Amino acid sequence: MYIVYASLILIAASMIFLGIYAFKTYKDAKPAIEKLNAISTVMQLKADQIKSGVDELTSTQQEIQKDIDYKKQTFNNTISAVKETPKKIKKWWNIKIPFIHQIK
Repeated sequence: MYIVYASLILIAASMIFLGIYAFKTYKDAKPAIEKLNAISTVMQLKADQIKSGVDELTSTQQEIQKDIDYKKQTFNNTISAVKETPKKIKKWWNIKIPFIHQIK
């Protein structure tokens, strides 16, 4: 019977020791957990700032690309118009206008 009581006392003592040790571990780890939570929050804010910066840069890049395309198209249209000018001058020159050709 003494063995049963000794076992129960040993189990109760180990449960008390486990509770004390768990509470001490929790108390010691609490500042580290809070610090990790604070670091996690700061990292999340920085990640959000970087994401918004990337979004802003992407939109700016798209605007620049649209502007480049517009200017490229305008330049190409101007070059094609310049290339067509001699043909149009020839066409107009070959039109027989009686008043102009009689002046010679």
